[in-house]
Amino acid sequence: MMNWNSLLSRKRLAKTTADPELPHRSAYEIDIDRITFTTSFRRLADKQQVHGIGGSDYVRSRLTHSMEAARVGRSLGMWVGPAILRSVDYEVKATPADIGHVVAAASLAHDVGTPCFAHTGEDVISDWFADSAIGQRIRAGLSDVEQAELCKFEANAQGFRVLTRLQGWRGVGGLQLTAATLGAGAKYPWGVEVPNGPLKRPHKRKYGFFGCEQDVFAEVATEVGLVEKGPGAWCRHPLAYLVEAADDACYHVVDIEDAAKMRMLSFEHAEDLLLAFIRDDKPDTATGKDWEADYKTLEDEDRKLIFLRAQAIDRLVRDAAEIFLERLPQLMAGEFCHPLLTLSARAPALRRIEQVSHERIYRGQQRCETDIIAARTITTLLDAYGEALLDREKLGPGAKLPRRWASLLETMPESRQLPYERAGWVRGLLDYVAGMTDRFAIRQAQLIAG
Repeated sequence: MMNWNSLLSRKRLAKTTADPELPHRSAYEIDIDRITFTTSFRRLADKQQVHGIGGSDYVRSRLTHSMEAARVGRSLGMWVGPAILRSVDYEVKATPADIGHVVAAASLAHDVGTPCFAHTGEDVISDWFADSAIGQRIRAGLSDVEQAELCKFEANAQGFRVLTRLQGWRGVGGLQLTAATLGAGAKYPWGVEVPNGPLKRPHKRKYGFFGCEQDVFAEVATEVGLVEKGPGAWCRHPLAYLVEAADDACYHVVDIEDAAKMRMLSFEHAEDLLLAFIRDDKPDTATGKDWEADYKTLEDEDRKLIFLRAQAIDRLVRDAAEIFLERLPQLMAGEFCHPLLTLSARAPALRRIEQVSHERIYRGQQRCETDIIAARTITTLLDAYGEALLDREKLGPGAKLPRRWASLLETMPESRQLPYERAGWVRGLLDYVAGMTDRFAIRQAQLIAG
């Protein structure tokens, strides 16, 4: 069984001991502050959540989604915290507020590795390395694991790299977050699945760290006491299920709200989808609250959508907390559990939203137009920088590059510090492209295209 004192470890990455506790800020609140002030977090303001550059100023970006998920995550952690502390027969050196802040910090950071154009960006990067002539030339000089990572580029693994290597001023450990926050943020605590490899991953597509960060993740997993499931694979931190639930509760519901605002769905359709979460709820006899009575006082469609969104997320938070506590013994043993909200009585309402979202939102006309822009933009970037860096590697240190490549690489920050060894410069190339905002990527591709 895992232990909560280990799972809530305050020890920071790359440090030998935990920092002294401050009277006015917990270690986990410091994690939240460090994440909030990073450039990677700020850039989420210009990375699409669903609607991207074709959306309006009203709809969510990755930044606002992350902030909303963090608040829901804090509520979940605070909700289950007292029951967690009562469930053990040893002293846990943490409070319910601490548990809430761990889940909030992990939720806040869960999308910092998202590339430009989000999931479309992941797919385009993966397809480019799998199918393009330049991408195949690059892959030819890499290991099986490195090739698999390129053909299945994963934002979760990039996010772990951002937090533990790329952000912050410290020489090692990136932001040096607590092991608790890094562990709780690992929804997929295993590396990429290699074709014909010895170990099958619980999720064939998703993974949580690249091979170059496996030792770093192993340090985190050891510190918080995750159960090892095989080479390069561990069980989930129990609080990772709450991070996942906070993310799921937010994006499923608010995607419908945003779609209605953009007229991709009629108000009546969105209303019907959201009412499904609360339609069967009876008035609360203890408090006298009656959602139907409140709803009947509303006339404006925007206010109705806000009300329904808030009510739906509230019900999902309750469900997630209750299911988490029911399954806590299995989670503490490192046993696999399906996402909490798929086990909820409201799961059919979520599945209906998923179906409508895929048919009307994610594959709608506006989204397809954005995807076309994304594919052309990222392909242009990778074609140019990939070929330039291949030539740089071939010519070797100190050689004079052709003017077209020399000028191009000058637009890439720290290109002169990139190693000539292929695995190193490929990772640096992806750090650069994945770190771009949507609009910067478009501007850079337009520049390259002349």
